[in-house]
Amino acid sequence: MKNWKWLVAGVLLGLLLSGLIKLVSIPQKAQSLTLITTTPDLTLDVDPTPGLIKVHVVGEVKAPGVYTLPVNSIVQDAIDAAQGPTTKAREDLLNLAAVLSDGQRLYIPSSESQSTLEKSQRSQEFTLDSLININTANQQELESLPGIGSVRAAAIIDYRAQNGYFLAIEDLLKVDGIGEATFENLKDLITVSP
Repeated sequence: MKNWKWLVAGVLLGLLLSGLIKLVSIPQKAQSLTLITTTPDLTLDVDPTPGLIKVHVVGEVKAPGVYTLPVNSIVQDAIDAAQGPTTKAREDLLNLAAVLSDGQRLYIPSSESQSTLEKSQRSQEFTLDSLININTANQQELESLPGIGSVRAAAIIDYRAQNGYFLAIEDLLKVDGIGEATFENLKDLITVSP
């Protein structure tokens, strides 16, 4: 009887071992795991060429013309690019630290600007010391300019309130009702600097 027990135990052990072998050899159906890694972008976002602007410098400079300057250049940079002011230049009428914008026309006034006024304007005896600052002038001061009545003076003040100070006298052309002809009559009588 003992042999019979060993025989049954051997058969059971064989079945158990063959089951384990089959279990181990069957491929497992498991969810695949996808590993996602992000690689940091190590390239620099630095523009190799800094932004540039073009400024038209006219008036009392040694070499008037269009100059290419770096972004955030100031009036003094433009004057330097134009080889400096002439002896007649009135730099004291300009804000030399004002930041320039692309496409801006920068007029450097002279001590003789008064002589370029039309005859009708000369009779009003404007002097350089009485240039009207279009950034700070009130209604009455603006109306004292030729061709500027109450409506245009109000338009200048409204534009200034909505858009901030004028950076150059040419910005006056952005005001409704002020065209090239009016500006030509005003350009030697106004300033944007204190």
